[in-house]
Amino acid sequence: QANIIFHDGYPHPIDFGRCGFGYFLYDIAHTILGLYPSQRELVIKGYESNRKLVGDWLPALESFTVMVMIENYCHHALDPRETEGLKEEQPYAQAIIKHYLMGTPFLFNSIEV
Repeated sequence: QANIIFHDGYPHPIDFGRCGFGYFLYDIAHTILGLYPSQRELVIKGYESNRKLVGDWLPALESFTVMVMIENYCHHALDPRETEGLKEEQPYAQAIIKHYLMGTPFLFNSIEV
């Protein structure tokens, strides 16, 4: 979310260093990670307005989302300015991982922390 700037009321994405070069579900996972479930649904609807997701894509997208979450922690962990924010996110991150390990869908559902 911090990588979207607004100019004249229009959103413009920035900082593509870790997006757009991988498998399409991996790239979608990067896009939706910091969003609420209802916002994630909107991203998927927008994506599918151009290209339909086929097959059993949801479990794969959830796997990539967990992977991206862990990658982000690795990326930000070295910066002491990020420490408090990373600590604050842990209850939610652990809830996501718990749902993932139990095989319970989580991307489009509210999760109790």
